[in-house]
Formats: sequence, C-alpha cells, structure tokens
Amino acid sequence: MERLKRNKQNRLGRGIVRRNTMWAAGTGLIPIPVLDSAAIVAVQLKMLAELSSLYQVDFQKNSGQAVIATMMTSLSGSVLGKSFLATGIFSGLAKVIPVVGSTLSILTMPGFNAAFTYALGRVFLKHYAIGGTLQDFDPEKAEPYFKEKFKEGFKVAQGAKAA
Repeated sequence: MERLKRNKQNRLGRGIVRRNTMWAAGTGLIPIPVLDSAAIVAVQLKMLAELSSLYQVDFQKNSGQAVIATMMTSLSGSVLGKSFLATGIFSGLAKVIPVVGSTLSILTMPGFNAAFTYALGRVFLKHYAIGGTLQDFDPEKAEPYFKEKFKEGFKVAQGAKAA
C-alpha cells in the first residue's frame, strides 16, 4: 500500500514538474526585463509549493526563494554552468537593446528557464521522496544531481518545442 502511495506521488510530482517547466519556458518570452524575472521566480515558487503540498511538507516562500537563489549560484560554479548562466544573463540584459536584444532573448531564455525549473523540480522530487523538508535541504549535496538534471532539462525543453 505504501509503495502504491509513493508511486502515485512520484507520478503526480513529475506532472507538476513537467507543467511548471512549460510555464517557465513561457516566461522567457516576456519582453520586459524585470517582469520576466518576477514571472520565472513566481512559477518556480508555485512549483515548490505544489510539490511541498503533494509530499505534505511545510512550505515557506522565503525559504523557497533562498533555495532558488542558491541553486542559481551553483550553476555559476562550473565551466558548463557559466556558459549556461552567461546565456541566461546575457539574454536578460539583451532585452534592453531594442529589437535585436528581444530577439536574442526569445531564442535563449525559454530554454534556460525551462532547464533550470526542471532541474529544481527534479531535485525536490528526489529530496521529498526520501522524507526531506525545505528546512533540511542541502544545496551542496544536491548540486551534482541538479547539474545533471539541468542538462537534461534542455533536452526536455527541446522535445517540447518539437511537439
């Protein structure tokens, strides 16, 4: 019986991650620099709240924001992450350049936002499935899995575009 419950939670959790990954990709199409950042964080917080609810884990917005910021920082710690982060940051800054900047941003931000959200969601699916909470989350321990899922997230985003 417990195994059925865990399987159902995992299936529902993957659906939450998939749905929010697509919403995150959509935020990359917002042409207004500050609004796009607020929208992506809102989607990611919504996803963390939904996963927390599914696993009956206490969710606090400020803890969720701290986790998002920490995981973003973990990407900048590796050479691979720097190239992805640079793409995301460049795209955000490029939006202030009329026409050309918006075009460059629309080409790169949806994939970056989707990959980051996918990785964040998959990390928390795994963490919650083993009984973790938002308070005992260890970003350093989760970093290798996060980076693996971040790369995978780009493939998921590409697959969604093709569909």
